[in-house]
Amino acid sequence: MKTPEEWMRDFEAKIADAQAKAAAVQEGLAQAGGSASSNDGTITVSVAPNGALTGLELTADALRKSHGQLSAEILEIARKAQRGAAVKVAETFAAVEGEGSETYRVITEYLPPPEEEEQPGAPAYAFNEEYEERAATAPAPPPARRPAPRPSSDEDEDFSDGSIFKNR
Repeated sequence: MKTPEEWMRDFEAKIADAQAKAAAVQEGLAQAGGSASSNDGTITVSVAPNGALTGLELTADALRKSHGQLSAEILEIARKAQRGAAVKVAETFAAVEGEGSETYRVITEYLPPPEEEEQPGAPAYAFNEEYEERAATAPAPPPARRPAPRPSSDEDEDFSDGSIFKNR
């Protein structure tokens, strides 16, 4: 059996470990934002670690594009930046908790899928009829997976009218 001093040393070590992990997560998340740019460098999108848009930079050349082309590129680049940020967040938790942890598993279940590699010579986007034709022939994306709900281990959720005392 542990002495009170041994128990206190173990407890303090656990607290120090938890504080170190919290600091590592905080530092990792502070640096986990992402950004991506178009191939021609005319559009740059920046996002926070949670994927929220934090910046959008357009050059004069970007504004010469049609509104459909510009909006399609912005969305594509934003998705790339969001995936980059999500990967950095997952890497932060992998470094702290390990890739086998429950936290890491939950985070990686919701990672956006990687963008498909562009085929050389294929246009990056299409307009009107071409877009509709591509959408009709493109395979449907797989449905999003949600984690199975965990059974509750909390015994305080009994809202029945029954007595807690056994009838004898």
